[in-house]
Amino acid sequence: MTTTSKQKRLDTVDAALTPKEWAIRLVDEMRRYPSEIDFGRTIAKGKPEDSPAIKPFVVLNKQAENSFPGWEKKQDVYRAMMKRIKSLRTEFDALRKLAFDTNRIIRETGEIAALTAALKLSKLETTILQDAFGRTARKAAEWVEEYKTADTDEEENRQVMLKELAAYMDVDFGEKWADSMPLMPGVRIRFPSAIENLVADVVALAAKVFNLRAAVQVIQDKFFDGHPFLYLDVEAGLADTIKKLEGGIAAFNDYLKTRAELFKNDWEVEEESSEEGIASAIPGEREGRLFIDLDAIRATPKRVVALIADQWIKLAKDTATACALKESGEDHYYMWEKLRKELGKLREELGVNQ
Repeated sequence: MTTTSKQKRLDTVDAALTPKEWAIRLVDEMRRYPSEIDFGRTIAKGKPEDSPAIKPFVVLNKQAENSFPGWEKKQDVYRAMMKRIKSLRTEFDALRKLAFDTNRIIRETGEIAALTAALKLSKLETTILQDAFGRTARKAAEWVEEYKTADTDEEENRQVMLKELAAYMDVDFGEKWADSMPLMPGVRIRFPSAIENLVADVVALAAKVFNLRAAVQVIQDKFFDGHPFLYLDVEAGLADTIKKLEGGIAAFNDYLKTRAELFKNDWEVEEESSEEGIASAIPGEREGRLFIDLDAIRATPKRVVALIADQWIKLAKDTATACALKESGEDHYYMWEKLRKELGKLREELGVNQ
């Protein structure tokens, strides 16, 4: 087959591609490069009309023209052709924007959520370690207090050690009477502690990262026939982020288990000896409320993931539609109609008479 014949065959295949097929070609091309920057540099070196992000618009225009013979002479045929062109271009543009925007969201939002979660997890671990050290300092001080020194030098060293331990003895995040409020005799309502709030923050941020990944999968399956569409560096960054989060949470959970093994007997004795049933455990620790359930975080309800994906899809479609209407000079009317519908919906939700 000659080069000319091969090119004609390729042109014939291209001319029959749907907007979705063009979008899949685009994301496949994006995945051929190590990063978004490498993809952009390569595309910038070529001709605009050959770019996988631009060429489809040209071919889809021609496809519509070929579907309406005689459009040059008949006004109604011309209008039908232009409507078809707008429809094809908007469909492809929405998918193109969906791929580009989702990559940006994953890169920016995913990194911020992961870094914030890592910082809070580090603070959580540090706080609980401080609690353990304070507990150890108090126990050591009790032992040193009872230690009988043999001479003046030993006594001087004992006093120095007590002063050093005193600097850490007040670090205590254990249960306190002020952590709860009486509702009725024998019943108290307990307020979430700072540590429980930190745990809740880590859970929420980790869930956000997992939800981003799940939303990407939804879009990948629904709009790109299962073809991955994240840039390789974005995909690797997300995978690394999740791996680090999982590792950090697993290490934190393991430490909670170690604490339970070390301090369980103390907690039980303290609970029995206290009229209020208060122990030196961190609030929520004995009940397992500080444990972070990774499986539960991963098992996000499908409706939540679908809502996230729908928001990205809606944004891409709205932007593509606005661009198409701007090209045809209809954008002002479109924006007015959109605003009118949104205000109408708001008035309905608020119960305001139309």
